[in-house]
Amino acid sequence: MVIAAGRNGSDVCCHQLVGRALIVALLVLCDSSWAGADETADAVAAIRKIGGTVRPVGKDWAVDFHLRGRRLTNKELVHVAALKNVVWLNVSRTKITSNGLAHLKGLDKLRWLHLEMTKVGDKGIEHVAGLDNLEYLNLFGTKITDKALEKLTRCKKLKRLYLWQTDVTDDGVARLQKALAKTRIVRGVDLSKLASSFSSEVEKPKKRVALKWVGVTSRGEAPAKSEAGINCEILFENRSKKPVKLFWIGYGNGALKFYARLAPGATRKQNSYSKNAWLVTDDDDQPLGFFLVTEDDSHAVVPGASP
Repeated sequence: MVIAAGRNGSDVCCHQLVGRALIVALLVLCDSSWAGADETADAVAAIRKIGGTVRPVGKDWAVDFHLRGRRLTNKELVHVAALKNVVWLNVSRTKITSNGLAHLKGLDKLRWLHLEMTKVGDKGIEHVAGLDNLEYLNLFGTKITDKALEKLTRCKKLKRLYLWQTDVTDDGVARLQKALAKTRIVRGVDLSKLASSFSSEVEKPKKRVALKWVGVTSRGEAPAKSEAGINCEILFENRSKKPVKLFWIGYGNGALKFYARLAPGATRKQNSYSKNAWLVTDDDDQPLGFFLVTEDDSHAVVPGASP
């Protein structure tokens, strides 16, 4: 009996120890989760304090300094690195240099990066070239040369690259284009080669992709929200016989933001991003249809059959 009692006592002790171990493990996990949440909140607060904007994109983040955060310096990029799940970053026209881009090395999800009009040079592109998911890179007005282009051959997912007013050469661009055949490389217009009056070639209107019109009768039939994408331009055209309203379907909760009212026959050029969704309604806010934006500049026609 004594032995049996001892065994039962041991079993109870074992169960108690296991229970305590589970409680400790849960507390550790909770502490880690809370710590992660605190780090994210601190990073967001720090970015906003120095003039940046932060918005959620699903479970990830989009960070923008180009409007109010132009005093951003290299050392302050550490706050962006602390945010980790950043998919979209705009540091154009800020004070960052090549050295500051070292902070971006851990941003594995980064897909869109604006570096235009900064003092970034060839050295900084070494850090950028390690971003395996990068799809969009704007280097307009930077100090890069062909040496940077050699490094960018590692960016196999790159879809758009802007090189206007840099020190790259035709040969360097040709080599990069051969390595990244599917990448659209934009070098802009060389003003030094233009005549005093623009040629008819320069004045040609943009080639635009036609966006598909999807007719709907309720908000629930349109996309729930917009996704982040590459910067582009839409030419909206109302070919119906009645005025229509344009609403951008927001990120996150998909809130509608009114942008314009188009009279019959009217057009409007609108800056947007690929994967954005635009809802068209009548004057009474009754949904008529929507457009999903592509990566190319596009033409969105509200058809004449719309009521």
